Amino acid sequence: RLEQAERFLELAREEARRGYEGGDYRFVRDSAEKTWLAVCEAVNGSMAKHGQSPPVGPEAHGERRTFLEAFDEGLAHELSYYADKLHGDCFYSGRCPAKDAMESDIAKAERFIRRVKALK
Repeated sequence: RLEQAERFLELAREEARRGYEGGDYRFVRDSAEKTWLAVCEAVNGSMAKHGQSPPVGPEAHGERRTFLEAFDEGLAHELSYYADKLHGDCFYSGRCPAKDAMESDIAKAERFIRRVKALK
């Protein structure tokens, strides 16, 4: 799952580039959702590594956040940031960040994933 998270992030970068260059915000929204998916997959992989079943269903976000809080509250707050900004605001509501901000969010997600992978 952790490697899959990195692949989703690469897809997110490609879709963001395509969306911003072509002015097609469907790709920008898909990029936001793939970034969110990458973050979730990283946390799910870390949960599995620590002997916990990756969550499913409507309580999944809360379970991921609780898992991260046990290690690093900052990671838990970042998870909620991605949920709100990329998954909620951009993907669902169409309120997406400008190109530079999206690139920054994807770079932050990449750092987040590295930190989650390193949890002991």
